[in-house]
Amino acid sequence: MGDRAVVLGSGIAGLLAARVLSDFFTDVTLIERDPKPIAPVPRKGVPQGHHIHVLLNKGEEIIETLLPGFKEALFKGGSVQATLGKEVKWYLAGKWMPTFEGGMVTFFQSRPLLEQVLRELVLKIRNVNIHYDTVFKDYVYDAQGDRVTAVTVHEKGAEKSVSLPADFILDAQGRGSGLVNQLEKMEKGAPRESRVGVDFAYSSGLFELSAPLPDACKAILVYPKAPKETRAAAIVPVEGKKWLVTAAGYNGDHPPLDKNGFLEFTKSLSQPEIHDALQSATLLDELKPFKFKAGIRRYFHKSDPLPKNLLAIGDVICSANPFFGQGIAVAAQEVKVLQDCLKENGVAGLCRDSFSRQEYFEKISKILDISWGLAIGEDLKYPTTTGERPFGFTLSRWFKDSIMSSDNPAVARQFYKVMHFAEPPRSLVNYQVLKSVFTSRS
Repeated sequence: MGDRAVVLGSGIAGLLAARVLSDFFTDVTLIERDPKPIAPVPRKGVPQGHHIHVLLNKGEEIIETLLPGFKEALFKGGSVQATLGKEVKWYLAGKWMPTFEGGMVTFFQSRPLLEQVLRELVLKIRNVNIHYDTVFKDYVYDAQGDRVTAVTVHEKGAEKSVSLPADFILDAQGRGSGLVNQLEKMEKGAPRESRVGVDFAYSSGLFELSAPLPDACKAILVYPKAPKETRAAAIVPVEGKKWLVTAAGYNGDHPPLDKNGFLEFTKSLSQPEIHDALQSATLLDELKPFKFKAGIRRYFHKSDPLPKNLLAIGDVICSANPFFGQGIAVAAQEVKVLQDCLKENGVAGLCRDSFSRQEYFEKISKILDISWGLAIGEDLKYPTTTGERPFGFTLSRWFKDSIMSSDNPAVARQFYKVMHFAEPPRSLVNYQVLKSVFTSRS
């Protein structure tokens, strides 16, 4: 059992990590720069707080295991349950995905509600606490400079910064983390990274609809057929019988922030369903923008320059295009890796043994091989996207597009399982799928 673990950031990755660390440390302290939330509203430290967040199947499964009662609390808060293949319409690769029975269930809710539920469950754990309005400033190293003994933080309104002793530190600060700069400052170097530059942005707004969506569906997603089309949109239900609508565009073709312009943007989509639903809808607040310039993946498993008792998680390691909704499920899987490594190697192993740390980053890398590959595979379809195309990209793109545009319900069901991390991508390479793909192309 360790003494104190410090988690930098109390977003979803940070909260789930705190839950796991509470089994192995006497005290778990989260450092959060934002004020303590008094209601489920978007906070400054989460730029995507105003936008759509989907809870994929694998993420929901892991979170419920870590925090029993999670799903029940979501439902009480107003989260909406929908069955894939039946209640979710998805236009992808130039076709509507076929309907089918027996699809997985997914959950729709706002990001603030999701965080509130997680926060309340985690803070019921007696040895977990959050320091709000507190900014992480720096690390305090031992004499050799290869181990962190404390973190320096500054609480809003305090006269000076203070140092919190720590046996273990986890950086869960997301894309805004200054970890790489810290490594360069200590002359430790930085891990190799891949960068995929894409001029992508979206706008989102909360609406009240005057009529249900068509065909008794609960959500509609319209994705562009790349590279000819650049525009996308989605409409999903959230708590309070409201609807969150997002419009997005590649290559600088970004949606406006005024209602009329936003509606015109949705009108230009290849499919009319979302625009039709908004014709008599009421916009409840300002439309909020989000710009995504580049996906970044850092290969800590190939070069780990971090101090022995400092690890990273979540978007600090990899931040892919968030429009594909993978972030929460990926964070949950990474936290499960953290838990498994602590169970197998103990606190001392994870904090001191280079082999244990290597195992942690390698297991996370295997998760990212899938999520990163799925996300950049769509971004790289546009010639203007910068970044190295993976080996065999043209062939893999053809195969994936064939699967996404298949009319076979069994293929669609399997594709959903892969997208929700319920099964690995190799499960798509089976006789039934291959027969469907090649028959449709013949």
